[in-house]
Amino acid sequence: MNTLMPTSPRPTRTTTAGPVTRLLRWLGLLGALAITAWILVTYPGLPETIPTHFDITGTADAWGSKTSILVLGGVMMLLSAGLALLSTKPRAFNYPLVVTEHNAQAIYREGERMMVWLLLSMQLIYVSLVRSVLLAGDGGVLLILGMAAMLGSVVVGIVRLVRAGR
Repeated sequence: MNTLMPTSPRPTRTTTAGPVTRLLRWLGLLGALAITAWILVTYPGLPETIPTHFDITGTADAWGSKTSILVLGGVMMLLSAGLALLSTKPRAFNYPLVVTEHNAQAIYREGERMMVWLLLSMQLIYVSLVRSVLLAGDGGVLLILGMAAMLGSVVVGIVRLVRAGR
């Protein structure tokens, strides 16, 4: 028998997100909307062929139709909305520890926080990709910051989850 899988439903969530977590979630969603709006405003003036991939130095090394940036915007909006929605359902997450009546609320709170920080770090990655396309490869630093923030969100989130589970 797998001792990590609960044999009965997890405890119900009785707490709500704190004001900072709610604010950060909304900022993540508004950031995604703002970046997508930037795409839509600049789209008519884009050339028919735009850079779609960059090498490690930030030089474009693949090109495609300008509609590819609309695909990027659509995918990132779906991911952002999905992650924001998912962050409100921490009871459904797959945790690396056993959730009990004693630790459930603390674990749910930390799981939600981790997802909200992932949402925010994803916006850094999104803006870096859009900057690279629209401003000719000017998004490298933001991409590195976004990836570091995403990794940090996961590492710090897991540490906090484990501590909450004690």
